[in-house]
Amino acid sequence: MDRNENDAREGWSYARETKFTQLMKKTKEDRQKFKEEVQQRSLDRSRQFVSEDKLDHYEKVTLLDKATGIYNHKAFMRKLEYELKRAKRYKRPVSLLIMEIDGLEKYGRQYGSMIVEDMLKSATGIIQKAIRDVDVPGRCKENRLAIIFPETYSSRAVVVGERIRERLKTQPINEELKHLRVTASVGVVSFPTHARDENDLMFKALEFLDVASQDGGDRVYNG
Repeated sequence: MDRNENDAREGWSYARETKFTQLMKKTKEDRQKFKEEVQQRSLDRSRQFVSEDKLDHYEKVTLLDKATGIYNHKAFMRKLEYELKRAKRYKRPVSLLIMEIDGLEKYGRQYGSMIVEDMLKSATGIIQKAIRDVDVPGRCKENRLAIIFPETYSSRAVVVGERIRERLKTQPINEELKHLRVTASVGVVSFPTHARDENDLMFKALEFLDVASQDGGDRVYNG
């Protein structure tokens, strides 16, 4: 084989190898592009638009108490922590009211567990009519209801507590038990007078609540 023929063959072989390499490279690029497109479509599906109805549903599930429609205990404590931080920063007062229906366990044993929910719903309705838009109602553990009063001294919160207590005594619980009237014990505290963090403030409110209950109930206690 002469030199020219050998060079021709090597040139053809090189050209074929180069073309094959380019083809493999193009195939690899196409596969990578396809993979990225699939991943992007999957990501887009996971980021699909969330409607207002879905947002409302998520809020109800995670933040709100199912029976009363107000903040559950965990969400309420987060709101209390936030309001206390805000009060400390701007050197403003914040008050906390916590209440429970007198003899609630007794009513539950006598009429069944559903009456407990009805009583809490009734009390919640009264609370929502008595407070401002900026005030924050919530359901605490052991079937207690509470209210945060931003930028409010305890004297004002006591007035609202008395209003709620008086209204509760006159409102029927449900259609089946129109004759049934209940009372409530209420404890009211404020920052910075009674405590300086959310846990201490809650404990102090519970202490005042116990005083009101042990004194016969149907009263607001503020220390």
